Amino acid sequence: MDFPYDHGFERIAMTEHQTAAPVGIATGEPPRRKKSNSASFELAPLQPDATADTTQNRAYRALKMAVLGGAFYPGTIVTLAKLSDMLGTSEMPVREALKRLMAEGAFEALPNRSARIPILSRTRVKQILDLRVELEGRAAAQAAEHMSRRHIDQLAALDAEMNLALSNRQLQRYVALNMEFHFLIYRLADNEPLLTLIEALWLRMAPVVAFNLTQVDEAGAAAQFDRAGLAHHGNIIKAFEAQDPRRASEEIRNDLLHPSTFARYFDELPSMLDSLKARG
Repeated sequence: MDFPYDHGFERIAMTEHQTAAPVGIATGEPPRRKKSNSASFELAPLQPDATADTTQNRAYRALKMAVLGGAFYPGTIVTLAKLSDMLGTSEMPVREALKRLMAEGAFEALPNRSARIPILSRTRVKQILDLRVELEGRAAAQAAEHMSRRHIDQLAALDAEMNLALSNRQLQRYVALNMEFHFLIYRLADNEPLLTLIEALWLRMAPVVAFNLTQVDEAGAAAQFDRAGLAHHGNIIKAFEAQDPRRASEEIRNDLLHPSTFARYFDELPSMLDSLKARG
C-alpha cells in the first residue's frame, strides 16, 4: 500500500479561501466566502526518485494523495496541460495516472483533455457513508489490538496539530491532518483488504469532506466545529488507551456521523448541479 503516513501533505499548496477560519475559532472574524464551488489548487513538482519507480506511478500517487488530502472540491476541473506543468512532467504519465484514478472513481472524463472531480448526489454520499461507518468501525476495533503507547502518542500529536490548525485558520491543513489521523488507525488494523476498501471510499468522499470542512459560514462553523465535534478524536484516543475495541469502533462511528458532517455540501449541492447543467 503506497501511503505516506508522515506529514507529506505539506507539499499540497492551497489557495487562501481554503484556509479561512470559521467564526469564533481563531479571530472571531467572519470567514470569507467564494462564489465558486470549485477549489483552485497547486501541486508540487514530482521529486527525483532514487528507485526504479516509473514517472506514471509517481504521478498517480501524487494526484491520489492530493485528492485524499483535500486539494480538490467536487466539480473541480483539471486539464492534462495544467497537471503536467504543475508536476513537472510530460502529459503521457499524467494521462495514464488520470485513467487509473477515473477507474477508481476519483475523476470523471471530460472532452478536450480534461477531467473533473465528480459531484456526488445526496443518495451516493449516504451510501458511501454507510459503508465507511461499517468498514472504519471494524478497522478501529482491529487496530485496538495492535495499538501501542507510541501509536497513541502519535494520534494525540495529530489531534493537537489539528486544533492548532483551526486556531491558525488553516482549514485545509486540518483536512489533511484528519486524513492522517484516521489512516494511522486503519493501517494498524493490519488488514490489507480492509484498508484497500476504506481507501477506495475515501478517494471518492475526500473532496466532499474537504468542501464541507473549509466552506463554512458563521452558522455552519458553530455546528461543524462545536464542542462535541471537536471532542471526537479525543474520545477515540481514550478508547485506545482503555484497550476497548468496541468503544473504539463506536467512537469512530460517532465521528463519521456527526450531525453537521455533510450539511454544507448538501446545502450547496443544488447550485453545484445547476452549474453543471449550465456548462452542458
